[in-house]
Amino acid sequence: MKVVFVNSERIGEGDDELGARLMGSFLYSLARTDRKPDVLVLMNGGVRLACKDSKVLDDIRLVLADGVKVYSCGTCLDFFGLKDDLAVGEVGNMNDTVAMLMDAEDVVSIG
Repeated sequence: MKVVFVNSERIGEGDDELGARLMGSFLYSLARTDRKPDVLVLMNGGVRLACKDSKVLDDIRLVLADGVKVYSCGTCLDFFGLKDDLAVGEVGNMNDTVAMLMDAEDVVSIG
C-alpha cells in the first residue's frame, strides 16, 4: 500500500503563495498520473485542501474517483472549525492514520 501524507496547504517553507501554487500543482499532477497512491491522508493545515472553497477540490475529487481513499484528520477539522465544511473524502482518526502508515509499504510526505 502506498500512502501520500499531506500535512500542510503548502509545499515547503518560504513564500506562502508559492507554496500554495506548488501544492496545487502537485495535486493536479497526482490526479492525472497513471500511478496513484492507495490513500491520501490530510492532516493539520492539509485538511483545508478537502474543504469547501478549496481551489484543489476538483483534483482531489478526481483522485477519489480513481479509487484513492481520502481521509482528513477529524481532530484537525475540529481544531480549525471545519468539520461541517469537509467537501470530499472521509473524516479519519489518529488510530486509523497510524494503522495506515504502519501497514504502508511506502509513505510519501508532502508539506
